[in-house]
Amino acid sequence: MKESHPRSVLIMNVDYFKKVNDHYGHHIGDRFLEHVVELCQQHLTQGELFARYGGEEFVISIKNCTHQNAEEIANRIRSYVGKTPLLTVEGEVSVTLILGIAEATRQVGETVSKLLNKADKALYQAKASGRNRVCIYREESELN
Repeated sequence: MKESHPRSVLIMNVDYFKKVNDHYGHHIGDRFLEHVVELCQQHLTQGELFARYGGEEFVISIKNCTHQNAEEIANRIRSYVGKTPLLTVEGEVSVTLILGIAEATRQVGETVSKLLNKADKALYQAKASGRNRVCIYREESELN
């Protein structure tokens, strides 16, 4: 994966989605995911990749974006989604997000798969840190 401009990948997970499905049913769970997608799309521009990655996970790929810029975007999305619950006949269903970010490196052997794996590691760090947050992947050498 060789690029002359920075690219960041974000993996986003809807916090406690299983609880929404269990409590409200799958029809509300589906509406819930659609709601999250609509809110996220309001903060993305044309040319940015936004796709469902699996279950309640989504991936966002942003060209010409450092991990610092991606963190700003991720926090803007996370904050907006958190302030905008889904309105149902049973009441409001609030949502929080966790996001993991990785920036592509110019290292030989960097692949999309490795970049996604790094973003996924950051996502799990965010999940372990208490949810409703954003974490950036850091190389082991950066942590020491």
